[in-house]
Formats: sequence, C-alpha cells, structure tokens
Amino acid sequence: MADWIALTEEFGRWRAAHVSDGAVSDRKSGPAARPLLPDGAAAIVAASAAGPAPRALPCTPRPEGALPLTEIGGQSYPALPGLIQDSDGTEITAPEAARIAGILAGLPQFDGVIWICGASAIWAHISAGEVVSAMRAGSAAMLAALGAPLEAGDGFDAALADTLSRPERLARELAPLSLGRPAPRATGAVLGAELAAAKPWWLGQTVLALSSASAPGWSEICTRGLQAQGAQVTLGDGEAALIAGLSAARRPGA
Repeated sequence: MADWIALTEEFGRWRAAHVSDGAVSDRKSGPAARPLLPDGAAAIVAASAAGPAPRALPCTPRPEGALPLTEIGGQSYPALPGLIQDSDGTEITAPEAARIAGILAGLPQFDGVIWICGASAIWAHISAGEVVSAMRAGSAAMLAALGAPLEAGDGFDAALADTLSRPERLARELAPLSLGRPAPRATGAVLGAELAAAKPWWLGQTVLALSSASAPGWSEICTRGLQAQGAQVTLGDGEAALIAGLSAARRPGA
C-alpha cells in the first residue's frame, strides 16, 4: 500500500498523519493545512470547516463511490464529507464521520450508538451500516470554558446521578465556578445533564465510546459515568478509528 497523508482539521487545528504500510509513522500539526503536506504527497482530507457539503442522514458514514475533491494550496485532494441531520441541523463533522466509518470498517454488523467523546461530543445511532440519527453535546468544552478540570473529583458519581435525574440542578452545581471557587462536583454534574439529554441514544443500546484528541482523558470519564447507569458501554481508540475510516474511504467500494 502506497504511503499517504491523513489530513484532518478540528477546532481550527490541522493535523497530518503519515500512513505507511497501514500504520502511522509520523504526526504533525499546525494552524494551516498546506505546510503539513509535502509536495506531491497523496492525501485524503477530513476537515470540520472546509470541504464538500455534508450528506443528509440517514446515510452511510462515507460515500460508496469516489470521494469529492477539495482544494488546498492550489492542489485538489479527495475529501470525506461530513453529515447533517436535516430535522434539527445537527452536524457530524468530517473527522467524526471518518471515525464512525473506521468502526464500521472493522465491525460492519455493529448496531448501536457511537459516542465520540470530544470537546464537542456526538452521539450517533448506527443501524444497518447507516447513521440514522445524531445528537451533539458540548460538556467538555463547557467545563473548559468555566475553568473546571476534566477529572472525576470528589462527589463525581453523586453529582452525575443528581443531574441525570434532575437536570435543572446543573446551574446550582456550577455556581461556585462563577465566584472563581473550585467545584469538585462540576464534571459529574455536567456529564449527568448530557446523559439526561442523550438518554434515547444510550438507554437499552450498545454504546461504543471513542476517545478524542480534543479532550484527552474525557472518554474514560464518560465511560465510567455511563457504566454506572448499567449501560452496555465499551471504550475505543478514536485515533485508530480515524485512520481506519480514512483508509477505507480511499478505496471506493471497500
């Protein structure tokens, strides 16, 4: 298999992974795409803020034929489109679609929910190889904006249970942060509110929680919180899924 570059963009940050013989041999990142692409390099692009128009749900996470092209620095590269839920405008970004495609490349019979635990998280319901519905939540980004660390501190489990059953308690739980004081229950409270909103996506479902470079360690906390509700949830490698999805997208019909 020829060497190629997996070029992705999320939250304004571009990342390039050099893939050789199916494995990542080098990684680079920066604020712009072009410096990360060696002259003449083969590449596939998955960018949140650039690239082809999103495809409407329900649909497969990647097109079945050849990918559309996007231009970077005067050169055209195949680009994976994102997805959109027309009923409410929920978007699944191209890198998120790549991760979902990577999971389905390895587990084509997967039926359940893929929860990508990034700074902005996506819950994607998968059935018969298609993404049929989605919900977005910004728990990790909210905590970061409030200055709360992404960690399961004292009272995490109790706070999660409280806001899962009574989401209106979230404002009270976050109140100490507004005074610049620690709020050890904040992480549990915010995650509990997310789980309350996402209950139709996880209750009675098989859930695969994927890690994300945008929120290191958050997927482990999310998995712990959902497991405490008795849900069937396992933790997966979001970076490996990303590369697997882009690799599959390079091969139309694969």
